[in-house]
Amino acid sequence: MLKRKSKLLFVLLLAILFTSVAISGCSASAPEEQAPADTQTAPGAESEPAPEPEPAPEPEPEYAAFLPFTGEGIFDANDPRLTLRPLSVKIENTWWSRPSMGLTYADVVYETITEGGITRFNAIFHSRIPDEAGSIRSGRNSDNTIVPQYQGLFVFSGCNQFVLAQFAQNLPDRISEGNAGPSFYRVKHKDAPHNLYFNPRLGYERFEELGHDIHTDSLKGLEFGENDLDALGGKTASVVYVPFSTSEFNVTWKYDDAAGVYLRFIEDVPQVEESDTTVQVKAENVVILGIPYFSNGDGETLALNLNGEGEAILLQDGMSVDVLWSTDGSHPPRLTDKNGNAVYFKPGQTWFQVPGEDLSFVDIS
Repeated sequence: MLKRKSKLLFVLLLAILFTSVAISGCSASAPEEQAPADTQTAPGAESEPAPEPEPAPEPEPEYAAFLPFTGEGIFDANDPRLTLRPLSVKIENTWWSRPSMGLTYADVVYETITEGGITRFNAIFHSRIPDEAGSIRSGRNSDNTIVPQYQGLFVFSGCNQFVLAQFAQNLPDRISEGNAGPSFYRVKHKDAPHNLYFNPRLGYERFEELGHDIHTDSLKGLEFGENDLDALGGKTASVVYVPFSTSEFNVTWKYDDAAGVYLRFIEDVPQVEESDTTVQVKAENVVILGIPYFSNGDGETLALNLNGEGEAILLQDGMSVDVLWSTDGSHPPRLTDKNGNAVYFKPGQTWFQVPGEDLSFVDIS
């Protein structure tokens, strides 16, 4: 009996031992899986955000056409200005008439000498038409060659019989004080003869009433584009003095770098607009033409032929360039370098200054 109990105890101990081994084998830890590599940035070394993509460049506007005398792009291919003939208006420049009305609206302005050193303007109005222009004064021989280059409708107050005979031959489309109707009027704030003014909008109507065609399909404008002024031998031209005669008519142009224009001074005073004296006469292009004056044959006035060719100085973007000008009379002056390559006008307003043939007196600094 004792042996039997001992045997049973032995079997029970073996069972307990095998059970313990099995349990401990099942509970052994499985090998740990490898932790994934740490993709986070180390402390204190934050990653930079991805750069913002560069914005796409603004597309160049697709203009339908360009205005002939300013080079301004327009979107309407049927804009009436593309066929509208400009008004070519004779405006005074004496002390008694200043400030002038409307000059800041003109696409192109010519300044020429009449007699006694007095200068006078021929203003070409086209892209912008002012409500008033003046003072209106008498025409001169120079208008015979200026006006046809622009196919202009000529507006003036009168002239002597010798010049009038020239106009009858060369400028058939014209109105003066005698036939301008309500487009001419007198103002009270100036003394005669400096108080004659012109309404350009009524002027167009008057030309039509008199049977003149105010439209044409063959307008020829200035040649606009970009110049390499350095390659053209350009020199700094911040202040330019143009001597016409006396201090009352000598002109200074000062370059405004911020606006990209030349500002006009006369007698060292800003030349301003009469309707708003805070607005100064300016130009993107100033061209000083070298052209000789001669006697008109009437014993009173000077003559000036703006058809042909010669030397000139172009002021543009704060620099001066020696150029050549030419026209056969059917278009405005074209500019070239000494090799005959085109030199372009910058889009904007243009002033032609004609102090005489000798340009060496022009002071540029």
